[in-house]
Amino acid sequence: MRRMSPGRTMTWLGLLFVAAALAEVAVGPMSISPGQAVVQLWAYLHGGRSADAVVMGAIRLPRMLAGAVVGAGLASTGAALQAVFRNPMADPGIIGVASGGSLGAVAVIQSGLAAAGFWWTPLGAFAAGLVAVFLIYRIATVRGRTAIYSLLLAGVAVSSFCSAMVSLIMSLTPLQTMQQMLFWLMGGLDGITWPSVLMVGGVFAGGFVVYLLLADGLDILSLGEEQAEAVGVHLQRVKQVTFLVAAFVVGACVSVSGVIAFVGLIVPHVMRLVIGPRHRLLLPASAIGGAVLVLFSDLVARMVLLPRELNVGIVTASLGAPFFLYLLRSRDTAYGRR
Repeated sequence: MRRMSPGRTMTWLGLLFVAAALAEVAVGPMSISPGQAVVQLWAYLHGGRSADAVVMGAIRLPRMLAGAVVGAGLASTGAALQAVFRNPMADPGIIGVASGGSLGAVAVIQSGLAAAGFWWTPLGAFAAGLVAVFLIYRIATVRGRTAIYSLLLAGVAVSSFCSAMVSLIMSLTPLQTMQQMLFWLMGGLDGITWPSVLMVGGVFAGGFVVYLLLADGLDILSLGEEQAEAVGVHLQRVKQVTFLVAAFVVGACVSVSGVIAFVGLIVPHVMRLVIGPRHRLLLPASAIGGAVLVLFSDLVARMVLLPRELNVGIVTASLGAPFFLYLLRSRDTAYGRR
């Protein structure tokens, strides 16, 4: 895959994002033109409460913003983790946030707390995801050092345990409640509210700033731990901060949208091929690319089987798996050409 200049890449990504955002708010069972969508959004923000204004401002706009932030958060976190693990197969799921969040959400739904208030399921998912990351990190850290292979193995073990617990809970759950669990586990953006948007947006914004501050360290770390130590990079600190920020960002994303697969794996992999390995460019490119992927996937999920609506996680997995297999079979790799 031929690399593009950073300016050209960011221009194209920006145009794709604008197109995806406009399509997300304009296209649906009640479709209107992009220009009219902007007019109705403006009217809603200034107190208009017509049917079109409410649909645009109270349903589609928060859904679009949440999808963009979730995609950006997953993709930028994937870029950072691929540098730490020095492995293009790394993604946010490798640190256990998704599996831990799934267990937390399923446990809340099973307990009946989900019916008591909207925030219980996101809070359960967020808290359980953080606990899973903490366990993985503590298991993999020996004498103050965290080995990458230990993190990988601990991540597999904890994620497998969480998945087993999810299966156990679901096997003991009535059918109607199980359907609610499955819908959450498949990942989706339906029912997004403005408080959810503000929460995940705030967490992502703070986390992304930290990622950018770590960009130089991630550049060196992606070359290998020996090279990083030779130039004075504090490996343990970079790993600790990266995992902590990744836990919060992905935990917030999972708590809002459920599990959306492949975004944090595919997007940074492709962006590294297109724009290069420097994280000051790679992180913003991955964030915008992740937002574009989730928004277009959600558009497909809403429209392909009208009047029924698919979960966006189904679409990202369906698109991501074949494309990733193609990348594996091609001569290009995420860290250069072979």
